[in-house]
Amino acid sequence: MKKRIFKTLLLIVLTIFLSAELTFAAEPIKIGIVWPITGPIAAAGSYLVAGVKVAKDKINSEGGILGRPIELFIEDGANDPAQSVSAAEKLVTKDKIDLFMGAWGSSPTLAVSASVTKKYGVPHVAETASSVKVTNQDGKRPNPWLFRISPHSAMDADGSVPLFPKMGFKKAALLLVNTDWGRGSAIIFPEVMKKNGIIHVMSEFINQDATEFLTQLTKIKNSDADSIYIVTDQAQTALILKQHKQLGMKQKVLTSSGSIPEGLVELAGKEAAEGTYMLVYFTPWFPELTKIHREAKWFVDEYLKRGNSPKGFGECYRGFDGLRAMKAALEIAKTTDKEKVREAFHKVDTWGLTGRIKFDEFGQSTPNIYVIQVKDGKPFMPDIYKN
Repeated sequence: MKKRIFKTLLLIVLTIFLSAELTFAAEPIKIGIVWPITGPIAAAGSYLVAGVKVAKDKINSEGGILGRPIELFIEDGANDPAQSVSAAEKLVTKDKIDLFMGAWGSSPTLAVSASVTKKYGVPHVAETASSVKVTNQDGKRPNPWLFRISPHSAMDADGSVPLFPKMGFKKAALLLVNTDWGRGSAIIFPEVMKKNGIIHVMSEFINQDATEFLTQLTKIKNSDADSIYIVTDQAQTALILKQHKQLGMKQKVLTSSGSIPEGLVELAGKEAAEGTYMLVYFTPWFPELTKIHREAKWFVDEYLKRGNSPKGFGECYRGFDGLRAMKAALEIAKTTDKEKVREAFHKVDTWGLTGRIKFDEFGQSTPNIYVIQVKDGKPFMPDIYKN
């Protein structure tokens, strides 16, 4: 009897062991990623990498995708179009990736889309870029291989401008980074503001690597504007808020996505960040707003448990949702054949940290958009959503 029990237990252990061996022996699914690891946007890149590694480990611990582990091939694009194209070309031609995610900013994403993923026919998930042109150029889809999980600038405007009056924004100035992201917002936001009875006072542009904004801020300070919408990354936004305080400006501030309370308080200081409104797509402080709230809480806890900073909450979720979309498409396709995976993306209907992931005819998803605020140095859901 004891011998039989021992043999049974041994058989179970061997079965589990062999199954694990087969899983790890299986050819990995190669995911190529280009993000800004160096340069002025390097901080955002570090948060993105930390988050996508959490997602990768979770998927692999649950058996991978199609019984195969996923392997990440991450290259530095420095948020530069030429460098991003070169990095993506390497991933496709040398590393032979199955799917691609990137390249953070709108300018590098547009360049990679046109010169690499469309050219070679590689499924491409755009996780951050907000220029409308990424998925829609004059009513046409520029790249049938690209699927975007982040909102474009028109969605940002539609999700925030109607709330301007409740925030006390009647006459708004725009301060924008001089990239496709900022230039696109400079066209779209004034149009939506006009429809909502908000006066567009002026638009001022800043270079991506700039650290001094006193000239632009002084113009806004001396104008009729009662508010500013800032479009740039968190690190540059924090510098702007410091100088906003230095000049004693009274204009209220709304920031674009990527900035979050913990980051602005740490980088700009509590006083400079206080009262700032910001656009967010994922609310780690309020996981109950996410349909997959248990998974959202798990992700936040795991991200922090690994020693990552909460100031990365504005970026870290993007890779999680990107891999989630890829997993859904691969499981529908039941293969890594690129054409079949591309077709499968059109059938994806799943939920991520930012809401529903389901693509329209342009390859555009429609994530959640919220406006939150820094209050007493902490994240706060303002009263603007109350009737």
